[in-house]
Amino acid sequence: MNNDSRIVQQQIGRELRSNSEVSCRCHLDIPAVIKVPPKLNDGTPFPTTYWLTCPMYNKKIGSLESQGLIKELDKELENNPDLKEKWQSRQKSYQAEREEIAIDYLDPKASGGVGGATESIKCLHSHTADELSTGKNVIGKIVVESIGSFNCEEECINPKTFENNKNWKVIW
Repeated sequence: MNNDSRIVQQQIGRELRSNSEVSCRCHLDIPAVIKVPPKLNDGTPFPTTYWLTCPMYNKKIGSLESQGLIKELDKELENNPDLKEKWQSRQKSYQAEREEIAIDYLDPKASGGVGGATESIKCLHSHTADELSTGKNVIGKIVVESIGSFNCEEECINPKTFENNKNWKVIW
């Protein structure tokens, strides 16, 4: 297992369920997003190509979700045709990109757009991970603009010991 995988496992608090690669790093060179294949090692379909591992973003986005931002953005999609067109376009291109990297074309397959969603936003973490990795996600861009970029003063995980850094904290 490589060092990035060890760091990611510590960030997410469990073993990885498939091979993955880092698609985005923070300003301290720690993995922030991983790219996950459309099927996990056990054959389970996995619709989330870009998985957010950064604890800072996960905490800040969790706060936004608990304050109702998904519902607000879903309403904005209904009322803003330009935003809705950009969101739908990315949903389709995300699914196409996921299908392009699929090795196993047998059923069951992952479906839907970002995070498997088809009718609503569903998860700001998934949209933000996509934006950080590709720069193509209008919803993720809104989230990043709302909470800012990486701003940790210390690494969340010690890259030498692979343990949580007890001095790490989220800076609001």
